[in-house]
Amino acid sequence: MTDPLAKGACKCGRVQFEATGEPLFRAYCHCTICQSFNDADLADILVTRSRDVLVEGRENIAFKTHQNPPLLKRGRCSDCGGVAIEEMTIPLLPRLTIIPLQTISQAAQLPPSSFHMFYHRRTADVEDTLPKHSSYISSQVRISTSLLKSLLAHGKTP
Repeated sequence: MTDPLAKGACKCGRVQFEATGEPLFRAYCHCTICQSFNDADLADILVTRSRDVLVEGRENIAFKTHQNPPLLKRGRCSDCGGVAIEEMTIPLLPRLTIIPLQTISQAAQLPPSSFHMFYHRRTADVEDTLPKHSSYISSQVRISTSLLKSLLAHGKTP
């Protein structure tokens, strides 16, 4: 068995996870829901296939959807209230798990973020050279193309 790519947990440790597969992509999200969910100015997230994430303490995760259709469920630990994981189900694609990097203890081996999305909702300018996608449509197009390119590049078609 190979070492996990990332290990993480909620604040109290009742929810723990290991990501073992190659991530699909990493990005920064500035949407107001991510800001609120992560209690931060932005969310640094790692998107991976759900089958590549082992979750212990799943019964301690309280999932909530914030928009319809409910494609994305954001999970917090029901004990400490800390951020845990997010799960996304898009018809015709594999189930996805989104890991907020604030839950990961060591992120050195993770790929760098490749873009910003919902940048028009930022609370402060970010000084980096990554592409910055504003507006809902531009952000959704970038998420979709990044996801599909990654799935196809790794021979992991939907």
